[in-house]
Amino acid sequence: MNWKFWKKAPDQNGGKATQTSRSARPKDLPEVVGRKMVVSLKMDPDLVWALKCVSRPLEGRKKEYEFMIFNPNKAISAGVAVKDWSTLEARPDLILRSGHYNKETGSVHFADNA
Repeated sequence: MNWKFWKKAPDQNGGKATQTSRSARPKDLPEVVGRKMVVSLKMDPDLVWALKCVSRPLEGRKKEYEFMIFNPNKAISAGVAVKDWSTLEARPDLILRSGHYNKETGSVHFADNA
């Protein structure tokens, strides 16, 4: 019996969670993205701050992340449990906005969603 319950057993990847799996979970909107949607796009603040997004780091660029924004209420009513980036990629009808942002400069660029 293993009595050292305070020590974690190593996983396949040595006990460390990967950065992409950790950052790809649905979270609240980053402040710079939400602020841009309220100020520049003139969206309702109550609606904007109720939205969720999944994000992941851009390859080869430091402090830059790409994101996809969705409405969690619409996802639930559609019967979809958004767990990560791939869930939203499989259901593009749930994506409200996408784009990328820079954490250091605070710049936000939205992509054209068809």
